Amino acid sequence: MSAVNDRIRDLEIRHQVQVQRLGSGVLRRLIGLLDRADAEIVDKLLSRGATLKGSFTSVRLQKLLDAIREINQAAHVTVGKELRSDLLAIAKYEVGFQQRLIQSALPIAWDFVSPTAEMLKAAVTSRPFQGRLLKEWVTELSDAKARRLRDAIRLGVVQGETVDQIVRRARGTRALNYADGIMQIGRRGAEAMVRTAVAHTTTAARDELYAANDDLIAAEQWVSTLDTRTCPHCMGLDGQRFELGKGTRTPAHIGCRCIRVPVTKSWRELGFDIDELPPATRASMNGQVSATETYDSWLRKQPASTQNEALGPPRAALFRKGGMKVDSFTNWAGEELTLDQLRRLDEEAFAKAGIAA
Repeated sequence: MSAVNDRIRDLEIRHQVQVQRLGSGVLRRLIGLLDRADAEIVDKLLSRGATLKGSFTSVRLQKLLDAIREINQAAHVTVGKELRSDLLAIAKYEVGFQQRLIQSALPIAWDFVSPTAEMLKAAVTSRPFQGRLLKEWVTELSDAKARRLRDAIRLGVVQGETVDQIVRRARGTRALNYADGIMQIGRRGAEAMVRTAVAHTTTAARDELYAANDDLIAAEQWVSTLDTRTCPHCMGLDGQRFELGKGTRTPAHIGCRCIRVPVTKSWRELGFDIDELPPATRASMNGQVSATETYDSWLRKQPASTQNEALGPPRAALFRKGGMKVDSFTNWAGEELTLDQLRRLDEEAFAKAGIAA
């Protein structure tokens, strides 16, 4: 059933691009909510006059900090509710889309079993990603931003700064499009959280669908994005097959763009007397490549400049000249090994690569 699986893989890679765009759309709307809260916080500061009168521990200053914390918290509560609603809708849509995607690659009609709404809700709200539940992510973002704003305002008071100076530290400067302020850190954190939450939700929806249809789906295969932004951990996982529900899940880290695609059972396992067909292709940054291409084999065909960008010059030299594979640069937990650790594992590779001690 290789031709079917190649078709599914190609469609899944294309779909993943759309998932990333979907994440961008959700993000724009939620960032708008945070931006409005930031504007309210700035107005609250500016309403206090040219300077913030009082000492570091004054009641007047504490009331201002409390008001700012409440504005920030209310905005994040709203973001959490909106995001939860969006993710539940995405999970429901993803199940239906995956059924249509797999069915479109099958030359026969298949009666799919759909996970219940309760199962999808539990997958979205009760399954942690990167060690935290969705509500814990939102709470942590809110608390961290409140602390940064509090510390920035207190610092300004201690240093005798004007309100305008404190606002510039919090909001940033117009010359840099407000990208240099404390508030921008919160936006970056929210962006990473939202994109990862969307990826987590589509994965959770697929997990439920595949588990409900294990009479058709035999396993999952890891597919890494073939470009220079892929992390060493995901490079080494590319092409590996896992039993349903086992092994490293996607997203493997914040901002992970990799996917696990379904692998159907063979025709004979499904009861059909049909031979397998040759493999097709998969997508990469350079166009179409063989479906059997892994990150390691793809990167070996790239120029040295691309290898250096993906791995860093020392590891690229070990990869190019020392004979090391991309999965050699991380340990069993997916943590990137230092050069000293790599040297202890393979001194000969360093000698071949010409990397001195």
